[in-house]
Amino acid sequence: MTSAEQVSVSTPFNGPVEIGLRALAILNESFPAGYSLQRLVVFDYLVVHSDDIPGGPVGLHPQTPHRGGELLVRRSVLEEGLLLYQSRGLLERRYTDQGVYFAATDRSAAFLDALDSEYLEHLRDRASWLITELGALADDEMNQLADRHIGEWGAEFAMESVLHIQEGS
Repeated sequence: MTSAEQVSVSTPFNGPVEIGLRALAILNESFPAGYSLQRLVVFDYLVVHSDDIPGGPVGLHPQTPHRGGELLVRRSVLEEGLLLYQSRGLLERRYTDQGVYFAATDRSAAFLDALDSEYLEHLRDRASWLITELGALADDEMNQLADRHIGEWGAEFAMESVLHIQEGS
């Protein structure tokens, strides 16, 4: 390989296909309602880390240190995922007085029903829980929830590290 060659590395985890699929599951649960990109960023975080909400189900992904920072890097990848699923007719973009919203289409449920995996089953369960628990919140309420907790999500690992260092001293 020469230095002029570019290597393209693609990861299936938290890439546009996976994040788009999670958004599709969330939007399918709220059909026919739609959500803004910002709300979907927060919802994607919460569907993955549902155990960050008191009383929420076990998260789809493990609790990692500083996971609250994930909210800051998801937006562009989520947007790519939404556009991918939109290009296949599984999502639609709606232009409203409140801004741009994304919504599932009448084809979304059939697509999700055709997929068969344990991960997708758990994803759909958490998406249903998420919409039941938080779907009725206004966008500003959802942003306030995220703003209040972003420093806490994943911070317990940092505190645990400090305690272990102090105990070992």
